[in-house]
Amino acid sequence: MAQAAQIASVEAPPTLRAVPSPRVLHRRGRRRRRWLGALVLLAPTLWIVGSDLGRRVSHLLTFDRLHVYAYLATVVASGLFWAVLLYSAARPRGWIRQPAAGLFVALYSLAVGVQGGFHGIYNIYLSHDGQIYSRSIPWSLLGHLPLSRPAIIAHLVWALLLSLAFVIAARRYVRPRPIARVIVPLFVPVVLVGMTQIPASYRSWQSTTPDIIYFHGLVSVTRERLRHTNDAPELRVQRRDPVPVPPLTAKPARVRNVLFVLQESLRADEACSEYDPEPQCANMVSNRVLPNRYPLLQLRSNAATTAISISNLWSGVSSQESLETLLSVPLIWDYAAAAGVNGAYWTSQNVMFGNMRLYVQDFPATHRAVATQLDAMADYDAGAHDALLSDWVIDVWDTLEEPFMAVVHYSNGHFPYVYDENHAPFQPSEFSKDADKNTEYRNFYKNVAYLSDRATARLLERVRASESGKRTVIIYTSDHGEAFREHWQLGHTSSLYDEEIKVPGWIDAPAGTLSPAEEESIRNAKHQFVWHYDIPPTILDLMGVWDDPGLAPFRARMIGHPITRPERTLGPVPLSNCSWLWECGFRNWGLMQGSMKIEARQWDSEFHCFDLLTDPLEQDNLGERACAPLPDLAREIFGSMPVVPRPPGEDVLWGPPPPSASATAGGG
Repeated sequence: MAQAAQIASVEAPPTLRAVPSPRVLHRRGRRRRRWLGALVLLAPTLWIVGSDLGRRVSHLLTFDRLHVYAYLATVVASGLFWAVLLYSAARPRGWIRQPAAGLFVALYSLAVGVQGGFHGIYNIYLSHDGQIYSRSIPWSLLGHLPLSRPAIIAHLVWALLLSLAFVIAARRYVRPRPIARVIVPLFVPVVLVGMTQIPASYRSWQSTTPDIIYFHGLVSVTRERLRHTNDAPELRVQRRDPVPVPPLTAKPARVRNVLFVLQESLRADEACSEYDPEPQCANMVSNRVLPNRYPLLQLRSNAATTAISISNLWSGVSSQESLETLLSVPLIWDYAAAAGVNGAYWTSQNVMFGNMRLYVQDFPATHRAVATQLDAMADYDAGAHDALLSDWVIDVWDTLEEPFMAVVHYSNGHFPYVYDENHAPFQPSEFSKDADKNTEYRNFYKNVAYLSDRATARLLERVRASESGKRTVIIYTSDHGEAFREHWQLGHTSSLYDEEIKVPGWIDAPAGTLSPAEEESIRNAKHQFVWHYDIPPTILDLMGVWDDPGLAPFRARMIGHPITRPERTLGPVPLSNCSWLWECGFRNWGLMQGSMKIEARQWDSEFHCFDLLTDPLEQDNLGERACAPLPDLAREIFGSMPVVPRPPGEDVLWGPPPPSASATAGGG
């Protein structure tokens, strides 16, 4: 029976299948091509959105309804934009075919490549903030990215290949219909103009597709260069192009590393520069960590503006030099690299502020981090939380190869401040600019400084507990101070009175890291007038390159002297919140020589003179003659005074003059 069944199965006729007619097959093929063509047209935006999800899905999931709708709207706009260009490039013939293809490839390569590279560095996308102050539109197209980094080139090359692949796929699978091939190219200028008008969420949320954020930034910088806005890129930080430093030979007096800790907006009188066993200062926590530090009780910044202050602290060159000079002089990282010393720069500052990222981007540092890497939602002004910065540095500290020169740059002392009511020992405390609540507002500021100091103290403890910490000299200061109506002004950048420029400072060195002569010199500096301009020479001396002949031409431009050596900076030292590196709201200038100080603002007709040893609160204007020849020298350096009208006395920036203020105390 089995044999019979087998024979029956062999002899059974095969099942007949209906063969589709050629028309049906053609119809199916056209339908598949249409779907495939539609997919190709949407592919550029799908790639952008997919890449965005891969980079920041956790951030996108935090969007509320409004930001979700905003993002979806820009997805639609992006899809329409790229589809119109790609559809026009897919035409089988006609003059528009090649220009549309070229336009698509150029714009897509730039938008996708630049945003991919930028996000890889900064953990956010290049936006209005990172573009607005650029002086070069061609460089803005590339986002001023460091093309020396292989990862950046890889992003740009991949984006170029991807855009070419989309054009090839469109010409193969997209079949423009006769009417559409005429009408759609007419929309090319429409979508190009429309892309320049679409608003973008470009700061913390960035609830916009990265390509639209990119174009929004380009529009901003173009409008600025055409003078359609009031921003002046000539007076903002630009990208550095430092002159090469020849190889240097590091010969430090002792085997050591250098750690430079830079605080933000911390006043000298609110900080313990010298160890206090019963501290009431804002940095009371770190005060206990390093009880044997050497204080610098007469340390002053040379500006009350961060951008100018860091230039002074990192270059040692006068901020009154030309912009070309300020952007070409090497910084401490350049000297470290030339000496074979590993450099590091970690900051909670949001370097998108004022496009500061152009200034710090090219540091030759082996380790680096900025606010947006710590937290993509970092505040534009106050930066990422300083606790996150300390966490980051603590995690990577042991990976630093010795010898090293590292800078940790905090941020939360900057307005609008980072405050935690659970860590606020100074009371009553209130965030209020009401002149009647000045005490509460100042306590609020002290609590902010205290919170940041908790993070600083954790880092200092970790450094000192580490093996490399036993060989690490620490320098500590703040970029500037903060005013609370002592001379009418509130905040910083508005004057050069001591509340804005006298800053805390100290040096801490483990046993054996300083020579006896260096230790004596630093100890003697406790009550001597020293300046931020003295910090870079001190760092260079600690690295052991100050005496290198190759440093001689660079030393010649520096104003200061190493605090590690007995020679002090005794000549007139410029003070100003105005520089070619950074614009100022209104002009203010000054000079100091020893304890004698002059200052003026643009509505003054003469300089005010103070002796800070006898009048530390700067209440008694001695007149220009008492400070001669500083006023004449200041006019040579800064030019003549414009004498413009003074802002109203009740202005929120200055507030009413305090009852104890003299007629000249506020510069009037």
